[in-house]
Amino acid sequence: MRAPITATMVLVNRGWCNAVTALVLVTVTPNANAVTTKWAVQPELTVTETYSDNALFTSSSARGDFTTLVTPGIRIEGSGARFNADLSYTRSALFYSRNPKEDRVANVLHAFGSLEAVEKFLFVDVNGNISQNFISPFRAQPAEITSVTPNRTETRTYGISPYLIGQAGSAFSYELRNRNIWTNATSEALADTQLRQWTGTIASPKSIVGWAFQYDDSQISYDNLNSRLNQNSTLYRGRLFFEPEPELRLSVSAGHENNNYSLQQDRRHYDLYGAGLSWRPSGRTSAEFEWERRFFGLSRLASLTHRTRLTAWSFAYSRNASSYQQELLRTSPGNTVALLDAIFAARIPDPIERRAAVQQFVRTARIPAFLANSLSFYTQQIFLEERMEASAAILGKRNFATLTVFRSAATSLSDNVNLLPSDAFSLGKRITQYGLGLDVNHHITAFTTIGANAQRTYTRREDPSTETSRNDYLALNLSKSLSPKTIAFGGFSISHFRSTTSDDVAAKSVFAGMSHRF
Repeated sequence: MRAPITATMVLVNRGWCNAVTALVLVTVTPNANAVTTKWAVQPELTVTETYSDNALFTSSSARGDFTTLVTPGIRIEGSGARFNADLSYTRSALFYSRNPKEDRVANVLHAFGSLEAVEKFLFVDVNGNISQNFISPFRAQPAEITSVTPNRTETRTYGISPYLIGQAGSAFSYELRNRNIWTNATSEALADTQLRQWTGTIASPKSIVGWAFQYDDSQISYDNLNSRLNQNSTLYRGRLFFEPEPELRLSVSAGHENNNYSLQQDRRHYDLYGAGLSWRPSGRTSAEFEWERRFFGLSRLASLTHRTRLTAWSFAYSRNASSYQQELLRTSPGNTVALLDAIFAARIPDPIERRAAVQQFVRTARIPAFLANSLSFYTQQIFLEERMEASAAILGKRNFATLTVFRSAATSLSDNVNLLPSDAFSLGKRITQYGLGLDVNHHITAFTTIGANAQRTYTRREDPSTETSRNDYLALNLSKSLSPKTIAFGGFSISHFRSTTSDDVAAKSVFAGMSHRF
């Protein structure tokens, strides 16, 4: 087994990514001389001991093992007159008592920085994301990080996006942006991916009637694991807006696009047109609808959010072209932090104070950040994804419950030439995923919380070969605040995987640990 590849090792051989790292350091390194700069630095250490009756998550020769998980982490938030930064990073070291060859390190990073390089003109955004994902949607996807599976890989996405914004008097505003995103994984079976994109927008001042012109030119390229050609696309679009009331906005669009997604070597040209509606009757309710004729057929988008003092509701539907990189950066179903933030908005108007309150609530109750695994999977194809997600949360005096249901249907739009064996579309052109996630918590006392989490995800492949699988997860946990900065926790979990092409796999685990913020 090869040694874990750290984020630093990945960046060393990539010049542009070195620039990303440098800019992140500039924006997240505290400057004692900057009087207007505000920083919040929060280190944390979590230690967990787990016993699993099938630590290697295999259908044959299941063997129990103890796993020690040591997770140091840090969160940095900073803001100044011309920059802001937000970084959350954990590095988990896993040690297996009976299977030391499986010892490894798992990194998780969410970082964003924005720098106003030239006042009111030149800006630079940087971002970094490291996560633990799964290669195939048809193989086992155990939710517990301590469960070993060859289907798990560490994916890393880094980006830098310089852009210009300005105002041409009272005539129009403009933005020109260059976006570069690099994606790689620890698995040697996956090709590295790079996105290069230029976008431009010219828009009229906001009024009852307005207009905008948009330009988008992008290229997706891969490393030399195979001879797959670059994927290129160009789009031009014009929009007209009508805003009869501040809370209502109507729009129509028309334009042209071309890409080589179907044949790769030759570009095809398409006209596009559409309409949209945005409605925000109050600060608690918003709705958005949009459809557009695109190269793959109809593109559709619908979203609805509503909140009260005790509840938060959200519904999102989309039908659009997507890629592996886009799905990696997309949030998993059931964003509990976003739902809690919506509920807390009625109680804590200040966004900084509200974010701290949400983080503390999630930490003390051991609430998962998401109610399901990411729906991303590895592919070099451009695909059409039709996705629906509905989530709800309710917060009482001593109870909190949140539920999400989701469905995603992905259909390949590209040709099947020179696909890697690890590509999810290598055996079929359509992949459907659907399921639900549920989390409930009860505060027994002011310092003790009991909770339960359940997840189920179905996956089906069609055209031409058919395959189905199901991943189930159930966990019960008990947490107790020993002090404002220290939490002790324990519980047990059950994971189960079923497939029509392989044997069933199951594992039961018990765990206990402690977390302390410094």
